[in-house]
Amino acid sequence: MSIRVVEEHFGSIHELLRVISARPHNAEMAARNSSEENGKGFTGTKNWDEAVQLFQMGYTDVLPQIKSGIEKNVKATGVQNRRFVRTGVVGYAPHVPNAINGLPNSMIYTETQSQKIKAVTIYYAPTENCGTETTVFIKSGICVLSAINILELSGVRVNLNVVMFNATNCTDTEGTFAAVKVKDFRDQMDVQKLCFPVVHPSLFRRFGFKWLETSPGIKEKGWAFGYGHYSQKYNKIIRQNMRDNECFITLADTNQVEYSPEKLIEQMGIKK
Repeated sequence: MSIRVVEEHFGSIHELLRVISARPHNAEMAARNSSEENGKGFTGTKNWDEAVQLFQMGYTDVLPQIKSGIEKNVKATGVQNRRFVRTGVVGYAPHVPNAINGLPNSMIYTETQSQKIKAVTIYYAPTENCGTETTVFIKSGICVLSAINILELSGVRVNLNVVMFNATNCTDTEGTFAAVKVKDFRDQMDVQKLCFPVVHPSLFRRFGFKWLETSPGIKEKGWAFGYGHYSQKYNKIIRQNMRDNECFITLADTNQVEYSPEKLIEQMGIKK
């Protein structure tokens, strides 16, 4: 039996929130409101408003842990940014020894190694069953952000999209692919900005649930019973539909590589 896919893409979390906050529940989810009813133990936030506030203000509680994890992973790989300090006749600061000796190359400037830009698009789905603890989201997020940082230090630019919902419903006839762009390949990685969408379970368990409740494309009644179920079979279908320079990873994938960013990069098939 083929699976009908309900797909929707958002250019930013601002766009996502504007859309899902304005449109009504779809007919199949009319009596369901898990996006707002679930408590902090499951979603990581006490209510919907707190989740919105965390997105707007930044999820800073785990920021030191995330930054430390990324730094540790980068040091372990030995990768370095391809920028070199040089001396010349012009620059942003004086090179004192050269200036004292009257040499012409008495200014310091930074040289970036010229190379053709390679860009890849990563779709990351931090979606798992209801028993998955918050700490697992954090470990997985550190792995994903570390992998992106390593790639970009190596000269590969990354578009990052978080997939909020990618489960099949109870009859295995309808699947979803709801993704929101959280980083453009032209932007430097802003860890504080990415902490909430990549690490916090509310992105999936509040915003993702709200998307499912309000998506006009949902037609199957099975979604109302448990909000679908995780399916490795459907994940294979998603991967088969990825285009060149696109890859799809899940929270389960980071666990499979034991949260190693280098192994995750290898699994994605991205060449640095």
